[in-house]
Amino acid sequence: MKRNSYMTVGLTVAMLVAIGVASYFFFFKEEDLPVIQEPTPFTLTNALDGQSYDSDNGKVKIVTFFYTNCPDICPLTLRDFMKLEQELKANGLYGTDVELVAITVDPEVDTVPVLENYGAAFQAEPTGWKMLTGDKADIDRITRQLQFYYSKANSGLVTHATTMYIIDREHDVRAVAQMATAGEKPVDIETIMDDVLVLAAEKE
Repeated sequence: MKRNSYMTVGLTVAMLVAIGVASYFFFFKEEDLPVIQEPTPFTLTNALDGQSYDSDNGKVKIVTFFYTNCPDICPLTLRDFMKLEQELKANGLYGTDVELVAITVDPEVDTVPVLENYGAAFQAEPTGWKMLTGDKADIDRITRQLQFYYSKANSGLVTHATTMYIIDREHDVRAVAQMATAGEKPVDIETIMDDVLVLAAEKE
């Protein structure tokens, strides 16, 4: 009898623990993605359609910075953006709930025509992929708020950070990721998609 009693107690405790874990996951999973930064919305020009782009549009965003003369990290990252585009399409989120946002840090060189051609090289579909340029002062404000460092040398080479940002529907940064590296370390698409699915499920 004691053995059966112990088994009953053990099963009851296990069930309670399982229920507790499930309840925590259901009610508090959002805490896994706390607000990291609260950048103000911005308006830049989307080179892929020539239209003004307002970031305060209620969509989740995967944001990266780049420049077209970048010899390694930027093109590798945008190649992984192509994979993210396919993942978002497979989940029915591309353009409707989630956008890929690439902002140049070299607007003097990366004009609208330059970025339009660059985007075509990555088969960027404009419904969900925004390739942005604008006044340097506006871009500098965005990078300052996100604490994204970059510096352009006289040679035209830009030294920059490698952080990417996952922004929720209310325009808060909720997660960060790393750009691809020249050492063949790709963007962590799986983790990014996990975060994006959580944020896409949230309502404004």
